[in-house]
Amino acid sequence: MTAKYTHAFADNIRLAKSHVLKGAVTADTYDLIRFDRYTFVSDVWAWISTACSAVDVTVGWKGNSETAQVAGFMSDTVVNAGVVGLKRAQHDTLVSFEGKYFDAASGALTITLGTTWSAGEIIIFAQYHIIY
Repeated sequence: MTAKYTHAFADNIRLAKSHVLKGAVTADTYDLIRFDRYTFVSDVWAWISTACSAVDVTVGWKGNSETAQVAGFMSDTVVNAGVVGLKRAQHDTLVSFEGKYFDAASGALTITLGTTWSAGEIIIFAQYHIIY
């Protein structure tokens, strides 16, 4: 028998809160939370405390030496920015998933607004672990 024990462990649970996007916000992609290399994102939430005037809002990621995925964590259907409440990332399309491992390089959690808002308020949370 050959042993292949790992020496890569995480002894931490981190929870990050993004900048608050509120009021009139221009349509664009915004970097919200930075992730170091070897970060494993395990969950992402969107807290919508004021309904947004446009609902084409997605939560994604960039980095890791890969093509950015603007809906890599949450599609606009899951974010449902026109409805107040707490939304959680889920596997709802071929590219949306609740987790991501940044093993090749650092990266970031992003939010994309397809239309400029006249009103709304959203905060994104991410739970993650850095594996050493």
